[in-house]
Amino acid sequence: MVKRERLWGVFAYCLLVAALYLLVCSKSSPLYPINDWTDANAFLSSGKGMLAGRVMYRDIYEHKGPLLYALHALCVLAGGGFGGVFVLEVLCAALFLLAAYRLLRLYGAARTALFALPVIAALVYASFSFQQGDSAEELCLPLLAWPLYWLLAWRRQRAPGRMDARTLLLGGVMFSCVFWIKFTMVGLFGVWIAGLFAWHAARGAWRAAWGCAGWFAAGALLATLPWVAYFGLYGAVGDWLKTYLYDNLFLYSGGAGGLAEHAKAVARAVWDWVSLNVGYTLPLLAGLCVFALAGGRRSGVVQDGVSCFEKWMLWLMAAATGLGVFIGGKAYVYYGLILAAFMPFAALWLCLLAERLPRQPRPLGAAALAGLTIVSAALCVFTTPNRGDLLAPRAQTMQYRFAAIINRTPNATLLNYGFMDAGFYTAAGIVPSVKYFHQTNVPLPEMRSEQARYVAEGITDYVVSRAALPADMAARYSLVAMTDAPESFWYRQVFLYRRKDVAP
Repeated sequence: MVKRERLWGVFAYCLLVAALYLLVCSKSSPLYPINDWTDANAFLSSGKGMLAGRVMYRDIYEHKGPLLYALHALCVLAGGGFGGVFVLEVLCAALFLLAAYRLLRLYGAARTALFALPVIAALVYASFSFQQGDSAEELCLPLLAWPLYWLLAWRRQRAPGRMDARTLLLGGVMFSCVFWIKFTMVGLFGVWIAGLFAWHAARGAWRAAWGCAGWFAAGALLATLPWVAYFGLYGAVGDWLKTYLYDNLFLYSGGAGGLAEHAKAVARAVWDWVSLNVGYTLPLLAGLCVFALAGGRRSGVVQDGVSCFEKWMLWLMAAATGLGVFIGGKAYVYYGLILAAFMPFAALWLCLLAERLPRQPRPLGAAALAGLTIVSAALCVFTTPNRGDLLAPRAQTMQYRFAAIINRTPNATLLNYGFMDAGFYTAAGIVPSVKYFHQTNVPLPEMRSEQARYVAEGITDYVVSRAALPADMAARYSLVAMTDAPESFWYRQVFLYRRKDVAP
């Protein structure tokens, strides 16, 4: 076991690696003018709305889980905007890397586990599926990596009894946290608790089996009750469940046609993820395969060998996680990032090979670790897909150009019409004042009709759109600015309108 004192030192190193790599790779970093990813801005705008007293789903329409928006509300309190988000990203990345370290040491990488961490960080956070940073997948990586470690560490005991209640309870809490962030990512937990139950049931230890299920369920309930209380207090339970469950399950995924067409869509989604992220997907798949081929106690491949239970559970958890992500057939490439929770197994075999090298003096090892950390972080500058906006001035972004105009009006209100929140609320420091403050990917007729009504009735002081508004719809507004959108966006220009009765 790793001594507690040393583990704190390892966590400090994980924080350093996380901060260094995310400074370069995440657009939430202070080295970028703004994180202009639509998802990240929608999360942040919703969090600001919650702090202003608006109730998610009833007063603000967004379709991911409530915990995601609550975390962003905390980020606003901590750092005003993406500064707080960056801190959250660093903390989540550090916890993920610490879990990776524990997993590597669990399978015998005693001397080399630290050296794998900057490599894992570089491959994951500079990947295409990382996008601009602050995805639900990124934030959930530690919530999957730690239960994965707990399960395998429990099984590697020589005579495992029932997993302790605290770990089971915490596993249930983490399941609920992931579920109330984005429920498509909970596949690992179904295999996790089913595997524990089956292990004891196969041995006739039914009390232990039901004890595992009971403690896990108690943790899941414990982390769900605050949301029941919150939405119950505001009479919004129906809005919560309808938006988060019904809209996502029956509206967001859309119609995928017949079974053959759906299978093609799933295969295409998986291929896009693998082919666009070969830097970590191929090592990940190779690592899982090598783990499956590892022998028993006498094989010498892994310290103390690998049991069939460990192999089956690892593959089933990875498969269940992937199934939950891709089964809908509609999958953006960042969906697969959650599978990076299994990345330690991509690095394990190189670590075990390196373990066979002669032990080096500690100062030389420390220098090598520092060099690897710095060099791989420097390489991320050239490999991250976000490098084009690194150190760009804020004044050049479309968001801050419009913000300079909007902020001339005291307490201005804004509508992001006809497209997803692209950071105009963030740049102008505006809290959404209408329920449908932007247009999401959910094909909800009410959302489109309500946004059209907001414009027709002049509900907000300003309207930003990705296309010129029809004259009859925008009769209450005047066009005050237009600018080109960045090449990374799927539209060419943005237009800013001001209500005619608002002073310039």
